[in-house]
Amino acid sequence: MALINTDWTEELEQVNKVAKKIIEDDISPLIDQKIDLINTCADELMRSSAYQAETLADKLLKEIAIQRQQLVADVIRVGVIFLLAFTLSGASLMWLFFQFEHGFSS
Repeated sequence: MALINTDWTEELEQVNKVAKKIIEDDISPLIDQKIDLINTCADELMRSSAYQAETLADKLLKEIAIQRQQLVADVIRVGVIFLLAFTLSGASLMWLFFQFEHGFSS
């Protein structure tokens, strides 16, 4: 049993109103500003990342094209060398064959 009955309803309501006013007037706009700042920074970071990824992809594709051209040139060189080697070896074998057929006299 309480000796004095007190009713804190009005005081609690006043505290609640003041707290709502502080939240709505001071804290809510601050949070909105921070969210806008975070969104702006995130957008800038995404744009920068996309640009870097695109630049890297372009460099990679150019390097692949250069390496492919180099590979084709190297394969052609090796093919020409083998063709010349087979041609010379075939000519040498034909010369030896005719030399054996007709003798080594000039």
